[in-house]
Amino acid sequence: MLLQRAFSLSNFTYGLTYGRVAGLSMILCGLLGVRYLRRHFKGLRGAIEQGYSELSTVRLELARLEEALAAQVKEVDEGRRRLKESEEKLKEAMEDNKALNVQLGDRDREFKRQEDELQQHVSDHALTVQLLETRTQELKGNEAFLTKADLLSGADVVALINTINTEIYQTAANVAEAFEFKPKVSGMSREEVDGWGEIHASAMDMVGPQMVEILSSSEHSEDPTIVQIALQAAMAAYTNWIVRAWNLEDPEDDIGINTVYKGIRDSEEQAVSGRWRALTRKHLPKTPDHELSLLFVDAFVNILLVADASRTHGELQKAIETRFVEHVSIIVQGAQRLRKAIGEEITFCDFEIIFVNHDTPFSPALMDDAFAAAFEKGREDQELVLCTTELGLEKFEKRADKGGWDDTVIMRPKIALKSGIDEMMASSGNKP
Repeated sequence: MLLQRAFSLSNFTYGLTYGRVAGLSMILCGLLGVRYLRRHFKGLRGAIEQGYSELSTVRLELARLEEALAAQVKEVDEGRRRLKESEEKLKEAMEDNKALNVQLGDRDREFKRQEDELQQHVSDHALTVQLLETRTQELKGNEAFLTKADLLSGADVVALINTINTEIYQTAANVAEAFEFKPKVSGMSREEVDGWGEIHASAMDMVGPQMVEILSSSEHSEDPTIVQIALQAAMAAYTNWIVRAWNLEDPEDDIGINTVYKGIRDSEEQAVSGRWRALTRKHLPKTPDHELSLLFVDAFVNILLVADASRTHGELQKAIETRFVEHVSIIVQGAQRLRKAIGEEITFCDFEIIFVNHDTPFSPALMDDAFAAAFEKGREDQELVLCTTELGLEKFEKRADKGGWDDTVIMRPKIALKSGIDEMMASSGNKP
């Protein structure tokens, strides 16, 4: 016990000594580490504060993320709801589509049926149209030979001829007065003129050999009346040809066509023969007016040269084309209009131009002497026609019993006789 107390006291002394040393050491160490600890604690405090700051930032970010997550969850829920609604709508649409497919199938079958019916109607319509066109063509062909109201009357035709005759007379007078003629000198010969033979022959074809003889032997420098008469005769001849001819492009066709037409006139009703004439005339070739006008110009030049005009062939042609082409055009147009009128527009009867050829015996009942005077009443011998100066008109109507034709001279032509010209020139003091 004592030993223990001694030991305890010893230990206590030792412990006290050691404790002091240790305490001193601790104190020394504490003094040395306070600064360190302070610095360390200060660093820890900064780190803790930084940690708190970062923690606060993290918490804010976490809160934001939680809000965003909540929003996304809400959107997902909303998306799921919409998806569910869409699926329901899709299901309904699929059911509607199925029903529509059934209806579409029914419609397709109905459309196919209607399309087949339409195709059948189209085929039937095409056949109907084809049949209608066939019947229309047949009717048109028949209509061409049906009796129709004529577009013109006899009075209209007479008016056309009077207009042409007046224009021929005025043009002939103007042309004859427009040129000078050489005085007749014994011993002069026209054979020196280039192409004189052709010129002379052409003039004879137009007005006849007797008129050419009078024209070439008479004095025209003072009074060109005979030249005027010859020009009238030439224009009347060409107008008669334009109106009468079937084919102006090929006159040789006239013989055959006239033969056919005569047979039709004799065997068919007037309405049929008239329509045949109108259709034939309508479809024959047409000759331009300017080509026909050139024929008139050539006739003027030839007659003036035969009458011994003081100009050359070229000078005469140029002068006539410059000064009188409009007058000639009027005559040609009138002739073409008259050709169409009596050839195509009138079918209830036949109208024919009366043109008396030269050397035809004069008949007072059928023609008028353009230069007749009191002396003609005593004429006994039958005289030959010199030329025609104005055209006439004759009408032909078929009798109902087909026994023939009734012809009526509506307008008598005017002609020139040599005796009439002799008397006219003698009375004026100018002998041919």
